[in-house]
Amino acid sequence: MAVGIDPTTSPALESLLSHSLLSRKWAPSAPRGQSAEGHGWNLYVVNTVSPIQLYQEMVEYSQSYSVANPQAQSLRHLLSEAHLLLRASLLTGPHPQTLPLQGEGGAETEPQRAEREELEAALRGNCADLGDCFSRGSQKDCHLALPYYRMSGLSVPEVMSRNKPHSGSSYGLGFLFFLKHYLLEETQLTLSQESADEVIDVFSQSEPSQLVCVCCSPLMVNVSPERTLSLLRHLEDTAGVSVSLTVTMATLALRLEERALFRQLMDRHSEMLLVYAFIEEPRLLLHGCGGALSSEVRPSALASEMARSQPGLLVAALVALHENNKIKLEQADCLFKELGCEGCLQVDFWEGTLMASSQEPLIQELLFRVASVYIDRLTHTDPDPRLAPGPGKRSLKTAEDLISSCSHFGALYPWLTVLCPVHTNSQHQEALHKLQSLLCGPSLSLGSVVPLLEQISEETLWGFSLHLLCDTRRGQHHRSIESLLDRCPQAIIAYGNHHLQDRHMALWWQKLLPELCNRTRAASDNSILLAALQETLVVVSMETSPTEFLELIPDDGTAAFFVPHLLSCSSRSLTT
Repeated sequence: MAVGIDPTTSPALESLLSHSLLSRKWAPSAPRGQSAEGHGWNLYVVNTVSPIQLYQEMVEYSQSYSVANPQAQSLRHLLSEAHLLLRASLLTGPHPQTLPLQGEGGAETEPQRAEREELEAALRGNCADLGDCFSRGSQKDCHLALPYYRMSGLSVPEVMSRNKPHSGSSYGLGFLFFLKHYLLEETQLTLSQESADEVIDVFSQSEPSQLVCVCCSPLMVNVSPERTLSLLRHLEDTAGVSVSLTVTMATLALRLEERALFRQLMDRHSEMLLVYAFIEEPRLLLHGCGGALSSEVRPSALASEMARSQPGLLVAALVALHENNKIKLEQADCLFKELGCEGCLQVDFWEGTLMASSQEPLIQELLFRVASVYIDRLTHTDPDPRLAPGPGKRSLKTAEDLISSCSHFGALYPWLTVLCPVHTNSQHQEALHKLQSLLCGPSLSLGSVVPLLEQISEETLWGFSLHLLCDTRRGQHHRSIESLLDRCPQAIIAYGNHHLQDRHMALWWQKLLPELCNRTRAASDNSILLAALQETLVVVSMETSPTEFLELIPDDGTAAFFVPHLLSCSSRSLTT
């Protein structure tokens, strides 16, 4: 039986009752033998009672319920009515009988400010009391502890001190719900070691399965690593091995500077399983500054270590997080900036995302980014340090790797190997092959990179090859044939065999043959041009009839040179 206080002994409550302002029933249990019917209080503005006075008497009245039965519905109803009273008072302004009118210009007077602050403090206290009620509530309404504790402004240590279980009892469901959701938030705040260790104790006693999630919270950065590692080992012994648990233990070993243990734990599972663990719990690698996909992110200690010792795993994990909508491209860029590896690893991430993504706008954005980086590496003797791999470092994927595993990178045209011999600078050669591969592929938009390619001179053969690739992609084969005969005629047959096929086949005798005839006549001792002419005649004899071939023979007295090919053409025509 709840012990109550007779409301008629209070002038404020007596005033309410005398004005017949009864609208809701708070107390199913009647105070001191009286009937419960008719003892509700209305929260409309009462000119004779200040909100603070009424609230204080309602709090005093509620204490009788909290002592006898903290879970009584009457207590929740009473605190809820008090909550509505305070919020209504704050919304409607100061009480008319206790505060003077506002001053000139509508400015708040000092008494008004004081009462508003008193109302706000009372509201925070009321929210804390409601949070306490729901923190010990049933599963049906335990979630309500979270918003009330938030409105109370209490810190996590303060909430924990209000929810210490009595001997033989356990933590309330609402308290655990509040704590889990608070730890899921990404804030700049951190708990002290004492508070963080207390949080670990709460979950090790109540929900051990949540320990991994708890340890990953950035609020728990000050938790005792040795003590927590011991609890996680015990969890592993009782619940079994899980990848995310292993990685969490490895993170704690890293904090303890036990490198051997860290490596041993990370080597327990394959790279693919580790990536799955990071997808399941991204906070093992990154922490946000607001919890939203639009916010910036910062790397965890584990991510910083992986950038040095396991860059391939870090890139693979971030690509997987991006593909599973756990991180955005801009956030990944921010992460690499924080790690200080905007060069090789960031470009590796872009290349890896190109291999995995199917979103066309993203693909075009990434193609432009990687093409820009390759061009920068080719055009600068000392590339932008933010984009260069750095001394002693190589990209995770070679051009051959990308060609074989990513459809956006095309196989290098055969004539490119003739045009561009192997360069002594391996990083330069890698960037060149990747850029050439993009231009050989089907996806890169020429319009986006042509302005960037203009800074590359055609004086070198590798620079010339890039401009020639652009002309070829545009279908400007006439111009390409002339340019190639001018700069590197030994590559012309390889070029023709690859590009002058099907609907472009006629260019063999309409463009290439006349060009070679003219150039060979002008430089009769040029063995390269002569060999190219011989190869061209072989193709022409295979693709034209004897009559057509005969019309192609120049009438300048060199017909004897073409007779063997004419005979070959005629023989082929007769056999077919």
